[in-house]
Amino acid sequence: MMKDKLRRFVIDNREEFDEVEVPAEIWGKIESKIEFVAPKKAITERVVKIGFLLKIAASLTLVCSIGLFFWIINLKPTAVVADFDSELAKQQVHYASLIELKRNEIKNFKNEDPDLYREFSGELKKMEINYEKLQNDLNNSPNPEETIKAMITNLQIQTEVLSQQLNIIQQIKKVKQQQKDGTQSI
Repeated sequence: MMKDKLRRFVIDNREEFDEVEVPAEIWGKIESKIEFVAPKKAITERVVKIGFLLKIAASLTLVCSIGLFFWIINLKPTAVVADFDSELAKQQVHYASLIELKRNEIKNFKNEDPDLYREFSGELKKMEINYEKLQNDLNNSPNPEETIKAMITNLQIQTEVLSQQLNIIQQIKKVKQQQKDGTQSI
């Protein structure tokens, strides 16, 4: 209701509202109370120029290409035992497969005696490191056949050590079984 009366009043007196001018002092007071807000920077000032980005991309591409070029040049093909002597390569494969089988047998013992397993693994790790050194030296060896023979000897020793470790594990299991049987019979 109140809205209708106000609306009606404005409609009836419209011409009188249009005739009256607002004094200049009032506009000054209004402007002084309004806070001045600085205009935002133009978007073009914040945008990085495309030319700058292209220069950076070109520089990165050049550096990566040079690095890749030198990396490829320094790659040396790794020598394979089969390149020198097929009979020695067969021995290498034979011993490597034996080592893998025996390692898997020893892994079964890991949960029963973790300390002994770690000790066994540590010994084998040392021999593996020596084997890897020999394998890396094969590329630059003046006598590759001697290096290969040393590699095979290393594999043979690893096989013997694994066999001894398996014997120790079997003896430990046998003693534990005897102790278990002895306590059960009492």
